[in-house]
Amino acid sequence: MAIPRTFYPYKTVRSGWLSLSAELVGEVEGVERLTHGSISAREATGAFDVEFVIESGSPKALKALGPTASQSDRVSINVVESSIQSRRRVKLAEFPLDGGSKNVLRMRYDPADSRGDIEVQAFLTYTGQENGVLPGTRCAESDRVLVHFDGFQTPPGSGIEINWVDFTQEEQYADVQGELFVLDLLTEPPVLLLNEGLPDLKIILMSDANRGAVARVKESQFALIESQVWNVMITEALSRLADADNDDEDDITDRLGGWRSHVLRGWAPSLMNDPDAKISDLAERMAAHPDDLILNVLPRQIQLRVGAGHSFSGLANQFTDGLATEETDGA
Repeated sequence: MAIPRTFYPYKTVRSGWLSLSAELVGEVEGVERLTHGSISAREATGAFDVEFVIESGSPKALKALGPTASQSDRVSINVVESSIQSRRRVKLAEFPLDGGSKNVLRMRYDPADSRGDIEVQAFLTYTGQENGVLPGTRCAESDRVLVHFDGFQTPPGSGIEINWVDFTQEEQYADVQGELFVLDLLTEPPVLLLNEGLPDLKIILMSDANRGAVARVKESQFALIESQVWNVMITEALSRLADADNDDEDDITDRLGGWRSHVLRGWAPSLMNDPDAKISDLAERMAAHPDDLILNVLPRQIQLRVGAGHSFSGLANQFTDGLATEETDGA
């Protein structure tokens, strides 16, 4: 898909020199490659692989960057992923120019782990400081390729509904007026109610900021809410697996039904440390070692999933930087 081009105040390579395309590996139920090149996984029922093909044009075009140093030492190709699910940009791979004009990167995506749109884009960047340009500065870019999952209003693969409610105006929430949210698991699908009456919560969570204090607080609160919601939902679903260790997968799925089977199917690989794990494997684990699964494995995997450490570090750095500034100003 075409995107607006940015003009940079330094030497760059012509538009179109770097390209990125996506190919679905094999035939996967509920996943398809769209005509414009993106991947639709809105109906995906399991993990799938995507190959991203990065191609570059003639090396002659790089002369526009200047004659100093060698091409492979001066610039490299980086593939970057950004998404609503992670709320941050992640470098997936880096390729030197002397590796050829075509590179292939295979990625695995799971609908249980992702929501919204995952965006992948390739950049040609300077590897070292060059004529006043800092390392990491981009000098060419590809069009974006998207992997479409369910909408941002739903947590990964669970179909949960999210609504804003002013807890101070509802008598039924009188005892939790100062809390962040209430999770209703009695409905199908579950409903997550966020407290609109908590000062600034809605403003911060709905903010478009991606840097600075507001972004750090937003990221930290997202991680806090997401981790607590997952913990409650998964623990409740696991409790329904009692006495099901001798049942087959279909029987267990029928017994759980609805969101519980969907959640456990998505989390089984992480909780069992096995990409092929099923709900029946979780049932056996619950029968043999329930305390270890719920009290040890589950909290650890949730923290890894939501990036709790990253959120804390970002918030802590923002706080300590501000504190250091205040101390310097007051010196």
